[in-house]
Amino acid sequence: MQHILVERWSELLVLNRTVDTLCQGTGDLFMIEGGCGIGRTALLLELEKIASARQLAVCTARCSTMEADFPFGVMHQLLEPHLSTLAVGDSEAARSAAELLRTMDSDEGVNDVHVLNAMLGAIRSLAERAPVVLAVDDLNFCDAPSLHVLAYAARRLKGWPVAIVGTRRHGEPVAAPAMLAALQEAGEWTVLHPAPLTAAGTRELVDGTLGRTPVSVVEEVHELTGGNPMLLDTVLRAFLGPHRESVGIDRSPGMLETLVGLTIRSRLSHLPAEVPRVAETLALLEGEVDAALTAEAAGLPEGKEAGGLAVLTGMGLLTDAARPTYIHPVVGKSLRRLPEAVEPEYVRRRAAEALHRRGAPSAEVARHLLRTGPTGTEWAPEQLRAAATEAVNERDPARAHALLRRALEETLPDELRDEIQAALDCVELITDPYGLLPRLRARLAIPLPPHTRVRTVLAYAQGLLRTHQVEESADTLEECRAGIAALPPSRQREALLRQIDSAEAMTALFGSSAAAQITDLLAKLPDWGSCSRLHRMSLESLRAAIDVRTSAKAVTSALDEALAAHLRTGQEPLSMPYTAFTLLWAEQLECVDQWCDAMLTGRGTGSLSTTVVALALRSSSRLESGRLEGAERDARQALDLLGEQGGADPVQSLVLAPLLKVLTELDRTDEAMTLLEARGCAGELPDLWPHTMVLEARGRLRGAQGDIEGALEDLMESGRRMEAWGTVNPAVSRWRSEAAFMRNQLGDVIGALSLVEEELRVARLWGTTRTIGVALRAKGLILGGPEGTAALAEAVELLGSGPARLEEAYAAAGLGIVQRRGNNRRAARESLRRALARAQQLGAVRLASRVHAELLAAGGLPRRCEHFGAKALTASEYRVAQLAAVGRTNGSIARELFVTRRTVETHLTRAYRKLGIQSRSELGGVLPA
Repeated sequence: MQHILVERWSELLVLNRTVDTLCQGTGDLFMIEGGCGIGRTALLLELEKIASARQLAVCTARCSTMEADFPFGVMHQLLEPHLSTLAVGDSEAARSAAELLRTMDSDEGVNDVHVLNAMLGAIRSLAERAPVVLAVDDLNFCDAPSLHVLAYAARRLKGWPVAIVGTRRHGEPVAAPAMLAALQEAGEWTVLHPAPLTAAGTRELVDGTLGRTPVSVVEEVHELTGGNPMLLDTVLRAFLGPHRESVGIDRSPGMLETLVGLTIRSRLSHLPAEVPRVAETLALLEGEVDAALTAEAAGLPEGKEAGGLAVLTGMGLLTDAARPTYIHPVVGKSLRRLPEAVEPEYVRRRAAEALHRRGAPSAEVARHLLRTGPTGTEWAPEQLRAAATEAVNERDPARAHALLRRALEETLPDELRDEIQAALDCVELITDPYGLLPRLRARLAIPLPPHTRVRTVLAYAQGLLRTHQVEESADTLEECRAGIAALPPSRQREALLRQIDSAEAMTALFGSSAAAQITDLLAKLPDWGSCSRLHRMSLESLRAAIDVRTSAKAVTSALDEALAAHLRTGQEPLSMPYTAFTLLWAEQLECVDQWCDAMLTGRGTGSLSTTVVALALRSSSRLESGRLEGAERDARQALDLLGEQGGADPVQSLVLAPLLKVLTELDRTDEAMTLLEARGCAGELPDLWPHTMVLEARGRLRGAQGDIEGALEDLMESGRRMEAWGTVNPAVSRWRSEAAFMRNQLGDVIGALSLVEEELRVARLWGTTRTIGVALRAKGLILGGPEGTAALAEAVELLGSGPARLEEAYAAAGLGIVQRRGNNRRAARESLRRALARAQQLGAVRLASRVHAELLAAGGLPRRCEHFGAKALTASEYRVAQLAAVGRTNGSIARELFVTRRTVETHLTRAYRKLGIQSRSELGGVLPA
């Protein structure tokens, strides 16, 4: 149809140029290639039309799968209509033509050179009268002898006005691949690759056919068809009446897919029954499948599906009969919408059974089970549960929820049902904690086996915690603990008590008076058992970190000794999230990362709640070490898992606190405020520790926005809560130094110094470089002068020896600022340049902007503001860094990229500088996932 040639201007230009060249006596080899329905035949027909209008001899042939085994079938179509004209008035030519036709009608002379020369002679004879176009549609299905003739002629027609023009389908089988390859190698071909129509092209076609059409309808048609001309024609024909008048457009959902399906079915209706059966089965399976699975799912005898696949492939609907997929998704969608030849549930059930027998991955089997009813088999719930575990590990709670709910529809033994229900509870703790609580409460009202009761209580306690019912959570755990402790001693009892103890510790940590609650927990712990001793030491370390009873070094040493003693017993280390907080505050960032990585990458190591906590911890760890991109990525991923709860949530606040700090450092303060409002944390917050951390982060954010009084209010309130919680440790919260900056800006220097001196005193007791350095920086900036310079110089030296690289940049910046104010401009420029380089390496936009301005004020002339971070890497640097991150050596990278080892080393050196790291072991943490 003429309207299919929309947006084919460049192709039409080439076609006209080909005919012009042919008229001038020069032949050509011309190929039009593309997928099904892209418009290859329409362009070939247009070429034939242009050539006929110029009085050229146009020889045409249409190949098909039905004639692919017919020798010389295509040459017969090309030459037969023209041979009679050659024989007019020439008896010898008439005899030659008759002999040639007889040869083409038999199997004789397929490889006879005399036959090849005879056909070549016939083509030349035609060319002596007028330029010749040999137009062959769908060369994929051309018979081998005809391809042999065309290849033979193509090599011998140089200087003759003959053009061989063909179309070829991409991705579809070829009847005679060797001969088609020979034809393509016979000379230099001009090749056209028509593209799908753009949205503008679709609009032109729709408006030209139906008249002015609403934009929304055109967009829907374009999305449905992908701009494929054949599919567009199918849809548009459905909108036309018997006399091509527009009959209006029904915009109901799926209406266009239904129309395409009706059109496709009309083309299948006259075919053998297995063809529509195979077609609909493939559509329902919704993915790349092999022929054998198609047969099993369709319920056809083995081998019976081959005929149906061959027909569908020949029709141009499928890409390949061996691993069939629809060339365009709309075809599959349309057949899937209203299946007629098969029953969808049976197709999917048979597919699931076949995949299970093959040992296919659980996710593939479960994909089909999700759309069936109960199967009554033993393997179905196991496959669904395994797929749900995989979904949890991949942090996809919605998919895990659907799989577990479906598994519970099966007939299950009590123990397996309990396990699956427990897994579903863990998922719903993330997706719907408010809806989960009533269901758990009802379940706890009936007698349950000990292990089932503990699992249910743990989920219930976490749900209470997420909904701010901390005291109820603690009481529930205590009541359960008392019941389990009353059981006769056994390994099972000890294991259940360990689970409850760990949950009680996390509840205490999240509450409003952690130090007192942890002390109470320690008083109840028994001294027997290596697990109890490790748990006791972990709790004692946590309490020491909170109230600074000893130094960070002593805390980590005690933890190391307890863990080593536990491992000597041959038992696995326990998963205790609260210990990771202790290590974070003790500046053991590498250990924190290792624990988080173990929780996030180990199969089946934890629930989605554990995953969220691990991501929040790793985000905090990365923030402390200045890895801002990674910190934001982890926090965002955790928030995505939590979904939109519509209000403040302690677990959510655990994630929000580091994310707000990261966004502040990235100078995206408006985005951070919007996030606070969207997550229900812009106003009053409950008096729980995670919310207190958000208060501190919100205070820093307000200070960055210039709201000094609002910032001070948040920071002082967070300090009041922290003291009530039981901590004075600045490693947990440095609210004093941040509040000191706000007081100093408001003119209260004495009050600011008082806060800083107290923080510095406690920081020296705790003994980590970050806490001491941060307090020294605050003191130096507030004091100024020689005393302030000395404090800042100490901070720079101290922070340079630890992992807190962002704080090192802040300290160097502070030193430069005080030096500039003291008129020591040379030293100031040196300090500020160091701070600027470090801030840019870390991507700390806010700090870099401030330092850049200070450096200019100090008389420095930075030529440019350098770019750092993963986005600053060149393509070559990024590729080399990626390969190095997965463990490749410099030599192997050089061999793969065909460069010298020295080039690899240069790229890595530049990448390290831009990423702000020292070695390849750190690449994985800073490159985007």
